Amino acid sequence: MKNIHNTQQLEDFLTDFGLTPKQARVYIASLQLGAATVQSIATAAQTERTNAYDAIEALITKRLMSITSEGKKNLYVAEPPENLERILAERQASLTSLLPELRSLYNLSDSKPRIRYYPGLEGYKAVYEDTLTATTELFGIYSVQDIIDVLGKEYVDKVVERRIKAGITLQVIRSREREIPGVYPNTDQELREVRLAPAGMVFPIVTYVYDDKVIFLSSKKELFGLIMESQDIAQANKNYFEALWQISE
Repeated sequence: MKNIHNTQQLEDFLTDFGLTPKQARVYIASLQLGAATVQSIATAAQTERTNAYDAIEALITKRLMSITSEGKKNLYVAEPPENLERILAERQASLTSLLPELRSLYNLSDSKPRIRYYPGLEGYKAVYEDTLTATTELFGIYSVQDIIDVLGKEYVDKVVERRIKAGITLQVIRSREREIPGVYPNTDQELREVRLAPAGMVFPIVTYVYDDKVIFLSSKKELFGLIMESQDIAQANKNYFEALWQISE
């Protein structure tokens, strides 16, 4: 979150949050005034009374302002700024519920494969964490040692915890030569099934297949992530995985 030093920055922040500029000015003015008349708020917000009233009505609908009374006079008061957190939570919930539909539109929008390249450590992390968007299951071929060499075990542990919390299962084929005994073992509790590839198979590139995606994570030397999104490419790689799975132990 940006540092807030003046009213203009506050207004910019609130408009980024979803308020109109007039609503932002009115809300800030109301925070400063406490319970006040429409005219007082309009004056403090440097806007016309009609515009202020329209903004107040919208803010009441958003539950950022409310009406109180003093005798026969209606006064308007800002709700606590913590209510902005509620709005953010509601938006997050709405986004989460819409993601499957949005993702289906995205996948169907073009029959051509989509290839996205992400350079550097941040790119590697971004592609690795994209595995957490898998619908239900992941299929991986890699060396545990290689991922830990790039990201460190503490970082990988956190991603593993998020995968488990999301209920995403993992079937993984790992290299015997680069295996770390006891690290991320075969376990139902962690939704992980592990097989070791035949001796001599070393995987310099990390590969995951899920939904309509195949991702590749490079060695520490090259340091990049790559996402390929295509039903056909994903199915082909899933078939390769299944064939290798059958000869792994």
